[in-house]
Amino acid sequence: MKRYFNIIYWFFVVLLLSGLFMSTSANYMSALLLALATMPGVMFAKFYLNDISFKKRWLGIYQLICLAMIVLLVEYLSIILTDLYLISTTIDKNAEYIFNPFFIWLMTIAFISLEILLENKINMESEEEIPRFIEFTSERKKISLEIDTITFIESCDDEVWVRTSSETSYRTKMNISNWELTLDSRFIRIHRSYLVNRSHITKITPTKIWVGNKSLEVSRKYRDKVA
Repeated sequence: MKRYFNIIYWFFVVLLLSGLFMSTSANYMSALLLALATMPGVMFAKFYLNDISFKKRWLGIYQLICLAMIVLLVEYLSIILTDLYLISTTIDKNAEYIFNPFFIWLMTIAFISLEILLENKINMESEEEIPRFIEFTSERKKISLEIDTITFIESCDDEVWVRTSSETSYRTKMNISNWELTLDSRFIRIHRSYLVNRSHITKITPTKIWVGNKSLEVSRKYRDKVA
Protein backbone atom coordinates (compact mmCIF):
# COMPACT_ATOMS: atom_id res chain seq x y z
CA MET A 1 0.00 0.00 0.00
CA LYS A 2 2.76 2.45 0.97
CA ARG A 3 4.64 1.84 -2.30
CA TYR A 4 1.63 2.62 -4.50
CA PHE A 5 -0.01 5.26 -2.31
CA ASN A 6 0.83 8.26 -4.53
CA ILE A 7 -0.46 6.55 -7.69
CA ILE A 8 -3.68 5.47 -5.97
CA TYR A 9 -4.17 8.90 -4.38
CA TRP A 10 -3.87 10.87 -7.63
CA PHE A 11 -6.04 8.31 -9.44
CA PHE A 12 -8.84 9.08 -6.98
CA VAL A 13 -8.17 12.82 -7.27
CA VAL A 14 -8.75 12.59 -11.04
CA LEU A 15 -11.94 10.59 -10.44
CA LEU A 16 -13.12 13.22 -7.95
CA LEU A 17 -12.50 16.08 -10.38
CA SER A 18 -14.17 14.10 -13.14
CA GLY A 19 -17.27 13.85 -10.97
CA LEU A 20 -17.12 17.59 -10.32
CA PHE A 21 -16.91 18.40 -14.05
CA MET A 22 -19.48 15.77 -15.02
CA SER A 23 -22.42 18.09 -14.28
CA THR A 24 -21.42 20.40 -17.13
CA SER A 25 -19.81 17.89 -19.50
CA ALA A 26 -21.29 16.11 -22.48
CA ASN A 27 -20.14 12.72 -21.18
CA TYR A 28 -17.84 11.16 -18.61
CA MET A 29 -14.92 10.90 -21.04
CA SER A 30 -14.98 14.67 -21.58
CA ALA A 31 -15.06 15.24 -17.82
CA LEU A 32 -12.17 12.81 -17.36
CA LEU A 33 -10.06 14.57 -20.02
CA LEU A 34 -10.74 17.92 -18.37
CA ALA A 35 -9.73 16.51 -14.97
CA LEU A 36 -6.51 15.17 -16.49
CA ALA A 37 -5.85 18.59 -18.05
CA THR A 38 -5.67 20.11 -14.57
CA MET A 39 -2.97 17.71 -13.41
CA PRO A 40 0.25 19.10 -15.03
CA GLY A 41 0.16 22.31 -12.97
CA VAL A 42 -0.61 20.43 -9.76
CA MET A 43 2.23 17.97 -10.43
CA PHE A 44 4.60 20.86 -11.17
CA ALA A 45 3.75 22.45 -7.83
CA LYS A 46 4.08 19.12 -6.02
CA PHE A 47 7.61 18.43 -7.27
CA TYR A 48 9.01 21.95 -6.92
CA LEU A 49 7.37 22.98 -3.65
CA ASN A 50 10.09 21.24 -1.61
CA ASP A 51 12.76 23.39 -3.29
CA ILE A 52 11.37 26.54 -1.67
CA SER A 53 13.23 27.60 1.45
CA PHE A 54 12.19 30.28 3.94
CA LYS A 55 15.59 30.55 5.62
CA LYS A 56 15.65 33.93 3.88
CA ARG A 57 12.05 35.07 4.25
CA TRP A 58 11.79 37.40 1.27
CA LEU A 59 13.57 34.99 -1.02
CA GLY A 60 11.17 32.24 0.04
CA ILE A 61 8.17 34.50 -0.59
CA TYR A 62 9.56 35.45 -4.01
CA GLN A 63 10.08 31.77 -4.90
CA LEU A 64 6.54 30.94 -3.76
CA ILE A 65 5.04 33.72 -5.88
CA CYS A 66 7.06 32.59 -8.91
CA LEU A 67 5.90 29.01 -8.39
CA ALA A 68 2.27 30.15 -8.14
CA MET A 69 2.58 32.07 -11.42
CA ILE A 70 4.27 29.17 -13.19
CA VAL A 71 1.56 26.78 -11.94
CA LEU A 72 -1.07 29.10 -13.46
CA LEU A 73 0.83 29.23 -16.75
CA VAL A 74 1.19 25.44 -16.91
CA GLU A 75 -2.50 24.95 -16.03
CA TYR A 76 -3.67 27.43 -18.65
CA LEU A 77 -1.48 25.90 -21.36
CA SER A 78 -2.67 22.41 -20.53
CA ILE A 79 -6.34 23.41 -20.45
CA ILE A 80 -6.10 25.48 -23.66
CA LEU A 81 -4.40 22.63 -25.53
CA THR A 82 -7.10 20.28 -24.32
CA ASP A 83 -9.69 22.84 -25.44
CA LEU A 84 -8.18 23.13 -28.91
CA TYR A 85 -7.75 19.45 -29.66
CA LEU A 86 -10.22 17.50 -27.54
CA ILE A 87 -13.20 18.91 -25.66
CA SER A 88 -13.88 22.56 -26.44
CA THR A 89 -17.56 22.50 -25.45
CA THR A 90 -16.76 21.07 -22.02
CA ILE A 91 -14.11 23.73 -21.38
CA ASP A 92 -16.54 26.50 -22.32
CA LYS A 93 -19.12 25.29 -19.80
CA ASN A 94 -16.52 25.15 -17.02
CA ALA A 95 -14.58 28.29 -17.97
CA GLU A 96 -16.04 30.32 -15.10
CA TYR A 97 -13.95 28.46 -12.51
CA ILE A 98 -11.50 26.33 -14.51
CA PHE A 99 -9.65 29.53 -15.53
CA ASN A 100 -10.08 31.16 -12.14
CA PRO A 101 -6.59 31.47 -10.58
CA PHE A 102 -8.00 31.20 -7.06
CA PHE A 103 -9.74 27.93 -7.95
CA ILE A 104 -6.49 26.57 -9.41
CA TRP A 105 -4.41 27.62 -6.40
CA LEU A 106 -6.98 26.35 -3.89
CA MET A 107 -7.29 23.02 -5.71
CA THR A 108 -3.50 22.65 -5.89
CA ILE A 109 -2.94 23.49 -2.21
CA ALA A 110 -5.85 21.29 -1.03
CA PHE A 111 -4.84 18.17 -2.93
CA ILE A 112 -1.10 18.43 -2.18
CA SER A 113 -1.75 19.16 1.52
CA LEU A 114 -4.11 16.19 1.81
CA GLU A 115 -1.57 13.93 0.13
CA ILE A 116 1.15 15.03 2.57
CA LEU A 117 -1.12 14.45 5.59
CA LEU A 118 -2.17 10.98 4.43
CA GLU A 119 1.38 10.04 3.48
CA ASN A 120 2.68 11.09 6.91
CA LYS A 121 -0.05 9.03 8.58
CA ILE A 122 0.86 5.96 6.51
CA ASN A 123 4.57 6.44 7.28
CA MET A 124 3.84 6.69 11.01
CA GLU A 125 1.79 3.50 10.89
CA SER A 126 4.55 1.76 8.94
CA GLU A 127 7.13 2.78 11.53
CA GLU A 128 4.94 1.33 14.27
CA GLU A 129 4.84 -1.97 12.35
CA ILE A 130 8.63 -2.26 12.11
CA PRO A 131 9.58 -5.48 13.92
CA ARG A 132 11.63 -5.07 17.08
CA PHE A 133 13.07 -8.59 17.27
CA ILE A 134 14.36 -11.14 14.82
CA GLU A 135 14.65 -14.87 15.35
CA PHE A 136 17.29 -17.11 13.82
CA THR A 137 19.30 -20.25 14.61
CA SER A 138 22.88 -20.13 15.82
CA GLU A 139 24.86 -23.19 16.94
CA ARG A 140 21.59 -25.17 16.88
CA LYS A 141 20.01 -22.74 19.32
CA LYS A 142 17.02 -20.53 18.69
CA ILE A 143 18.07 -16.89 19.10
CA SER A 144 15.69 -13.96 19.54
CA LEU A 145 17.62 -10.74 19.09
CA GLU A 146 16.61 -7.09 19.20
CA ILE A 147 17.25 -5.78 15.69
CA ASP A 148 18.58 -2.41 16.84
CA THR A 149 21.39 -4.15 18.75
CA ILE A 150 22.77 -5.67 15.53
CA THR A 151 25.71 -3.52 14.39
CA PHE A 152 26.50 -5.39 11.18
CA ILE A 153 26.29 -8.75 9.44
CA GLU A 154 29.60 -10.18 8.24
CA SER A 155 30.07 -12.95 5.72
CA CYS A 156 33.29 -14.93 6.19
CA ASP A 157 33.65 -17.62 3.55
CA ASP A 158 30.96 -20.19 4.38
CA GLU A 159 30.04 -18.59 7.68
CA VAL A 160 27.92 -15.55 8.42
CA TRP A 161 28.32 -13.69 11.69
CA VAL A 162 25.81 -11.41 13.37
CA ARG A 163 27.77 -8.75 15.29
CA THR A 164 26.04 -6.87 18.09
CA SER A 165 26.56 -3.75 20.18
CA SER A 166 27.22 -5.91 23.26
CA GLU A 167 30.18 -7.41 21.33
CA THR A 168 28.43 -10.79 21.27
CA SER A 169 28.59 -12.53 17.90
CA TYR A 170 26.30 -15.24 16.55
CA ARG A 171 27.27 -17.64 13.80
CA THR A 172 24.48 -18.51 11.41
CA LYS A 173 24.06 -20.50 8.22
CA MET A 174 21.74 -17.98 6.57
CA ASN A 175 23.71 -16.23 3.82
CA ILE A 176 24.14 -12.47 3.80
CA SER A 177 21.83 -11.97 0.79
CA ASN A 178 18.99 -13.57 2.72
CA TRP A 179 19.81 -11.37 5.71
CA GLU A 180 19.57 -8.36 3.41
CA LEU A 181 16.09 -9.46 2.29
CA THR A 182 14.99 -10.21 5.86
CA LEU A 183 16.16 -6.98 7.47
CA ASP A 184 14.57 -3.64 6.60
CA SER A 185 15.83 -0.23 5.43
CA ARG A 186 17.67 0.31 8.72
CA PHE A 187 20.44 -1.78 7.13
CA ILE A 188 22.59 -0.97 4.12
CA ARG A 189 24.78 -3.27 2.02
CA ILE A 190 28.29 -1.82 1.63
CA HIS A 191 30.23 -4.89 0.46
CA ARG A 192 29.59 -8.46 -0.59
CA SER A 193 30.69 -9.33 2.96
CA TYR A 194 29.03 -6.57 5.00
CA LEU A 195 25.49 -5.49 5.79
CA VAL A 196 25.54 -2.55 8.22
CA ASN A 197 23.01 -1.06 10.62
CA ARG A 198 22.80 2.64 9.66
CA SER A 199 22.24 3.75 13.26
CA HIS A 200 25.59 2.29 14.35
CA ILE A 201 27.66 4.04 11.68
CA THR A 202 30.03 6.53 13.32
CA LYS A 203 32.06 7.70 10.33
CA ILE A 204 31.88 7.48 6.53
CA THR A 205 34.52 7.99 3.82
CA PRO A 206 34.24 7.07 0.12
CA THR A 207 36.03 3.76 0.73
CA LYS A 208 35.31 2.90 4.37
CA ILE A 209 32.62 2.93 7.02
CA TRP A 210 33.25 2.87 10.75
CA VAL A 211 30.99 0.98 13.11
CA GLY A 212 32.25 2.04 16.49
CA ASN A 213 36.02 1.63 16.28
CA LYS A 214 35.88 -1.01 13.56
CA SER A 215 36.41 0.05 9.94
CA LEU A 216 34.66 -1.83 7.14
CA GLU A 217 35.55 -1.60 3.47
CA VAL A 218 33.02 -0.15 1.03
CA SER A 219 33.30 -1.96 -2.28
CA ARG A 220 33.18 -0.07 -5.59
CA LYS A 221 29.80 -1.64 -6.42
CA TYR A 222 28.11 -0.04 -3.39
CA ARG A 223 29.90 3.34 -3.18
CA ASP A 224 27.18 5.31 -4.96
CA LYS A 225 24.54 3.76 -2.70
CA VAL A 226 26.55 4.59 0.43
CA ALA A 227 27.24 8.15 -0.74
